Amino acid sequence: MGPDPAPISKHISFKRDISIMPILQVQVTAGRSQQQKTAFLQNATKVIEQTLNAALPSIRISLQEVEQQDSIVAGQIGAEFVNIVAFLLAGRNDELKADFMAAINKAAVTSLDVSDTCIRTMVIDVAPEHMGVQEGLSAKAFRARSAS
Repeated sequence: MGPDPAPISKHISFKRDISIMPILQVQVTAGRSQQQKTAFLQNATKVIEQTLNAALPSIRISLQEVEQQDSIVAGQIGAEFVNIVAFLLAGRNDELKADFMAAINKAAVTSLDVSDTCIRTMVIDVAPEHMGVQEGLSAKAFRARSAS
């Protein structure tokens, strides 16, 4: 069962747009089954669609496993962790980002069978002129071209 994020319409009027392009880079302690990793990728995609109102073709997620001997958390080699870095186009309010972080945390707990205490999420706002989307255009240029 996937997360139940709050719909974006409750917060702001972001139009579903290919150029919104959220990018997630996720690191997790090695040892998850392929079924767990696939479930997380699918649930994370739903979270992004529902909380950020992103168009499915614009969503990018990479999941990287880190061997236990290659990580340290709170001074403990091999401790469980999930690090989620979400690159988003600037403009979303703090409440929307908080809803996204809560929903992506729930997706990780549910799908990857980890404690929520080992999850860290960073949301990084990227200016539209600094995010390349397609055809070599920035999100700002792509939106301007699409509007004309």
